[in-house]
Amino acid sequence: MKKLFTYIASSLLLFSCSPDEPTLQLETTPDIIISSDFKALRKAQKCVVNNNQKVNTMPKKGGFSLETKKKNTFLGKKTVDFFWVNNNESKVLMSKIITLQHVLKAQKLIGFKTQFKTLQLKDTLADVFFQEGIDKRLIESNKNREGILFTMKGRELNILSTLKNGNKESVSKLKNSLANYLNNSLELTCFFDWDKTIKVLSTLKALDLMNESSVKICYYVNSVSNLIEPLVYFSLDNHTDDLYDKVLTNQFLQNSLSFSDQQFKNIGNYFHKHQLRLPELKIYNSSKYVLDSTSCYSREEFYDSFEEVQGVFRLKGERVNVSNSLVIPKGIKIEFVKGQEVNFTNGGFILSFSPVLIDEVKFYSSDSTGRGLHVVNAKKNSFVYNSEFNGLKNLKIDSWVLPSAVTFYESPVEIRNTKFLNNDCEDGLNLFRSEPFLLEECIFKNTFSDAFDADFSDGTLKDCVFENLGNDAIDISGSTITVSGCQFSGVADKALSSGEESRMTVDSSSIDGASLAITAKDNSSIIISNSSILNSDVVFCAFQKKKEFGPSNIEGNNIDYKDSKKDFLIEKKSSLKLNGKLIKEYEESVREILYGNEYGKATAK
Repeated sequence: MKKLFTYIASSLLLFSCSPDEPTLQLETTPDIIISSDFKALRKAQKCVVNNNQKVNTMPKKGGFSLETKKKNTFLGKKTVDFFWVNNNESKVLMSKIITLQHVLKAQKLIGFKTQFKTLQLKDTLADVFFQEGIDKRLIESNKNREGILFTMKGRELNILSTLKNGNKESVSKLKNSLANYLNNSLELTCFFDWDKTIKVLSTLKALDLMNESSVKICYYVNSVSNLIEPLVYFSLDNHTDDLYDKVLTNQFLQNSLSFSDQQFKNIGNYFHKHQLRLPELKIYNSSKYVLDSTSCYSREEFYDSFEEVQGVFRLKGERVNVSNSLVIPKGIKIEFVKGQEVNFTNGGFILSFSPVLIDEVKFYSSDSTGRGLHVVNAKKNSFVYNSEFNGLKNLKIDSWVLPSAVTFYESPVEIRNTKFLNNDCEDGLNLFRSEPFLLEECIFKNTFSDAFDADFSDGTLKDCVFENLGNDAIDISGSTITVSGCQFSGVADKALSSGEESRMTVDSSSIDGASLAITAKDNSSIIISNSSILNSDVVFCAFQKKKEFGPSNIEGNNIDYKDSKKDFLIEKKSSLKLNGKLIKEYEESVREILYGNEYGKATAK
């Protein structure tokens, strides 16, 4: 009788429940267990998930949110949303949202982690739609740098997340730009990332989701490009969005929406790799594709410094002084030719939206205020040969700050026989989402903090020299790189650092004098062979730093190491193998004795 009653109750809920009620399941093994009953989730409360983790829950329309405490994560996230799957219609729509997020990720756009789960409550076993929360982990897990996240309620700005060291200046600038755009005094291309916005909206149209009321937009201010990217998520909340409504009225954008056969093929490769079923996508072409060929910065400095010669822009003289913002617009050909010198003074810098060709050019700052060279969203290959970047600081334009003297963002680059000297910034050279890259026979010397930083960029370093560095020599995150024939000396912190799901392969290299010679953290690995390590505080270090990642691994073959204070700092669950033999010397918590506490050095900024 009890089973019959449960079956009847389940059937009634399946066909007649409201968006705030679940569909019961019979004889199903739960994915998640929460120590609460269904009605209690209509109020904010504290409870336990999976019998061991304390969390806070908050009701929301059609479901509830879950937030972990302190630095803990759940399913790798700090905050997550659950929505009740109350009928077949809602399940079909949610399935389409899951597909949407994969299609976005396949195009290297930001996509939410979404999936179906079975949830066990005290009184209910129910199907739920899981969606990760909107915070910095969403951004970082999609291979982007933390930035401001916000939504709109009408014309009202709702800040969801700011930079870790966020400042009021950034938010104030965002509010001003938003007001100017809504009041028609700022162009869309000066506010939004044009290409990514087109890709997101084209994907919505291809999946026939443009007019779906539960598809909402939140916004990410990319801290590297300084442009807004729209993110798509599922929500049953009812609110208007004047910003999105205005974006959709842009006729140039509407004319540029397209979803080509080639895009479909590229997405197919992603779905095949991840063993996903390829969805039906509407293939359509735009009447014209409008590139962002305009510059939203003053071009006065550019035309004062460059002249066009047979379709190529070159500096007007052998010695050029850049004392303001020299902005190179998108879609042109730029060459810096042999023997030229660029002197940055009065905080001047070069910001290029086009790829650059640089050969035998010296970039320096005679008054130590120059803010370097930065290539952003160029997409095509840049080439830097036989050149020098000396005595430069990082980019700073109002609230837009980049950490490096030289930056390539979403701009693949080949750099040969080039020197990065005496640069007074967090990174001498930073590559971000710029792949493939090649650095060959380059020298990094006397850098205030890190010499070379690669974020989500795959490539090769060959026969490079790193000397007298304030922090790390090579620091990578979310990247796969090969290092061969490189030399390191006088490194104040880590010579080779692989973090946040990175893979590093090292061969025929030497390290003489580093606080931490070989460091793998946060589900990363380093394989090092045929190399020597001398005079290091710690030779091998492997651990987990961030909760959302996991342990790390180092494998060494034919390594000559000596004269160290400590050979191994290997955290439990991480591993070190030398010549095939597992080293079983473990520390409880490596992080607690690093970063200047006992070994290593705090990041210099």
